[in-house]
Amino acid sequence: MSQEPAPATPEPTLKSVVEASAFLITLGSVWLYLAGWTYAYHYFDRFRIPLLMVELPLEHYFVYGFIVIRQHVGWVVTILLAALALVLLWSRLPASIRQHKIVLAAVFILIGFWLGHATGVSAAHAQFQRQRTNDYDAYPRIQVWRTAEAANNPNNAPSAEDLAKGCHRLLLYNQDRLFLFRPFGGAPAADLPSVILPWSEIASIRVLPDHTSCP
Repeated sequence: MSQEPAPATPEPTLKSVVEASAFLITLGSVWLYLAGWTYAYHYFDRFRIPLLMVELPLEHYFVYGFIVIRQHVGWVVTILLAALALVLLWSRLPASIRQHKIVLAAVFILIGFWLGHATGVSAAHAQFQRQRTNDYDAYPRIQVWRTAEAANNPNNAPSAEDLAKGCHRLLLYNQDRLFLFRPFGGAPAADLPSVILPWSEIASIRVLPDHTSCP
């Protein structure tokens, strides 16, 4: 008896290609957001600033995600090539493997997101270490003058005089708060005192063209 020919592998239709592309774009966007969020969380945590208090716009996390990719481009290219090879060779794999495609897809997705988290943490720590080694050269010094009411409050720290010296650095700001930190020249490994000031307590500021630390 002659054997029946194996059923031909169906050709991909335009609909299936579009659906697969949309799925991959969505998956890539989620991965980029996760990597960026992880990067931001761990980077600002090194300054002892909670990420929720920073209130970054959503699009900033995608920008941070691209920073993670840039710092770990080798890992990202390896993952993409492995995924591409799997897609191209999928029809040649034994049927016993292809019938578990949902489980395999879930495993690969989990591995990909775990790598996104790991690379985000690594990139954040590497960037902070670079800043610390280079005396935080990305952040300018800033002078801050408190309002009269805030300046006369003895419970406010640091003092109004200390803030006006211009030895603090401007980390970032948002609509409600100003985020500062105080590095010490010649002691890059010292703990960083961070200061979070509400705009309601600030009379004026001056950002200085100086990226070096006070003693």
